[in-house]
Amino acid sequence: MLALDFSQSYPVRHPSWTSESLNSPLSLPEGEAHVWKLPLDAHSDNALNLLSPAEQERHAGFRHSLAARHYLNTRCLTRRILAAYLQEPPGKLDIRRARGGKPYLRDHPLEFNLSHSRGLGLLAVSAGRPLGVDLEQLRPVKYLAGIAARIFDDQAMEKLQNQNEKDRQQLFFTHWTAMEARQKAVGLGIFAEQVPAGESECRHFIPHEGFIAAIAAPPGSALPALKFLEPR
Repeated sequence: MLALDFSQSYPVRHPSWTSESLNSPLSLPEGEAHVWKLPLDAHSDNALNLLSPAEQERHAGFRHSLAARHYLNTRCLTRRILAAYLQEPPGKLDIRRARGGKPYLRDHPLEFNLSHSRGLGLLAVSAGRPLGVDLEQLRPVKYLAGIAARIFDDQAMEKLQNQNEKDRQQLFFTHWTAMEARQKAVGLGIFAEQVPAGESECRHFIPHEGFIAAIAAPPGSALPALKFLEPR
């Protein structure tokens, strides 16, 4: 279980999740963002038909059935959720990737961002306000110190070095998810020039026991009110 007092900079929230049907239109008020929790382990009938030809080709290229299932469920649920907001057929949505890998909808102002880890996914959706979301399962990390030294600033490294082994692992993922969410909010990868922590609003939350997640806004923008949902 993740301790909540690693850093005053990163308070952690345990949100309540509301179940919503994907068979009815969804509304997204201005000034609000919806964070969806996606179960990725279930078998999905006819889900492949919702994917684009490029997505189907990528799905066919997975060598391991579990990875293929996670990919299929991520893409299928993303399309169904976005389609419920836009009131369009899921298979007709034109989802593309910008330079840097951030997905976007062609000809629609709806903003969204995805993350997944070990059978759990998150989809953040907002009306025209860019967001970045990242999710990680808490787990041992080989070469943690070396990875952290390449990615984190001196202040984060000092905090890591002052923790015992268990807390160091958990604090690593707290900083990691924040960093990834900030980068994804502006469409950059983790090895691009980093968005300074103090310039981007970021919030942490626990989507499921054993996981930690972060959601961030671009520099100069505030996070909208967050509503936490799961498909029914």
